[in-house]
Amino acid sequence: MNLALKHIYESSNMVFLEQMEVNKILKNYDLNIIDVEKIRSIYMVAAEEGFYCLKKIGNGEKRAIKSISIMNHLKAQGFNKVTNPLYCSSGEVLVKRKSSSYYLADWIDAAEVDFDNIGDIMESVRLLAEFHNKAKGFQTKIIKLESNIGKLPKLYNEKTYFLNNIKESLDRKSDKNSFDILYHENMDYYIHQAQLAANILKNSDYDRLCEKNKNELYICHDSFYYQNILKDEQNNYYLIDLESCLYDLPLVDLGKFLRRIMANKKYLWDFDLCRSMLFEYRNVRKLDEKEYKIILSMLVFPYKFYKLGRKKYLKKKKWKNERFLRKLNRILEYKEQKERFIESYIEYYDIKL
Repeated sequence: MNLALKHIYESSNMVFLEQMEVNKILKNYDLNIIDVEKIRSIYMVAAEEGFYCLKKIGNGEKRAIKSISIMNHLKAQGFNKVTNPLYCSSGEVLVKRKSSSYYLADWIDAAEVDFDNIGDIMESVRLLAEFHNKAKGFQTKIIKLESNIGKLPKLYNEKTYFLNNIKESLDRKSDKNSFDILYHENMDYYIHQAQLAANILKNSDYDRLCEKNKNELYICHDSFYYQNILKDEQNNYYLIDLESCLYDLPLVDLGKFLRRIMANKKYLWDFDLCRSMLFEYRNVRKLDEKEYKIILSMLVFPYKFYKLGRKKYLKKKKWKNERFLRKLNRILEYKEQKERFIESYIEYYDIKL
């Protein structure tokens, strides 16, 4: 063991203090360590027994326990597209160090999916549907899982309120720069889109579905994007990073994923692609006809416009004005494409507004 750890020190891509920390953590496992490599925020641990992923959870142990509990629930339900946690010599599943917690799990020999590849998009949406099928009924007394059930109207209202406040602020501002001017000129349009999204949601079955879901206890991933979806050489797909999971309607996960893909510069509100994604999802997990209206509200809401304004005026992000302008112009460029998309969606799914 000591010789192996000496080898880690000699060949590691980590600074010395970080090596020492990892050394102390790995001593909790009955493994013969060969090497450790840091990859982004995780560590790939090579041992005589196999390859493992050491993950640090910085906000205390509750998020780590949540992730492991959900992994175990999914495995018990027959969803094997997540990793397996490894237990310490003591029988514990976590190693606690200061304010952080660590856990070790089997290494998934795979790479992030590529959303420039339509095949990866379709397999990912099927993976999401499989996950939702098995993520029902999760309960544990160990931790309290956050719930976003019923919160979508409030989120819309808060974001719309923010846009109205920025508009009033820019109305009063005399020394507007070029970004301020262009953002301000388009605010009425995007505030109207936000209000439209809220009205669509208000006139949907959202409240009834939320009441039903409170008893069904569906887990949503809440961060379903390429960084958290892996594909191996045999075209098997895996879901990682369950720390962000919470209770919500599965269609919220789906709506967020559709919105992200539609906003991708390669697809920019391609309704045929959206329809294909919904078709693939529906082939694995049934969608209620009334859910399409709620998904529409999520697609209508001007999230990109709101998010850019938030970065500029609330977060005070230190970007050059030119960068803010480039991002705003890109949003404005696909305004008509998004309008055509909304029209096609309403017509195809026979949405009554």
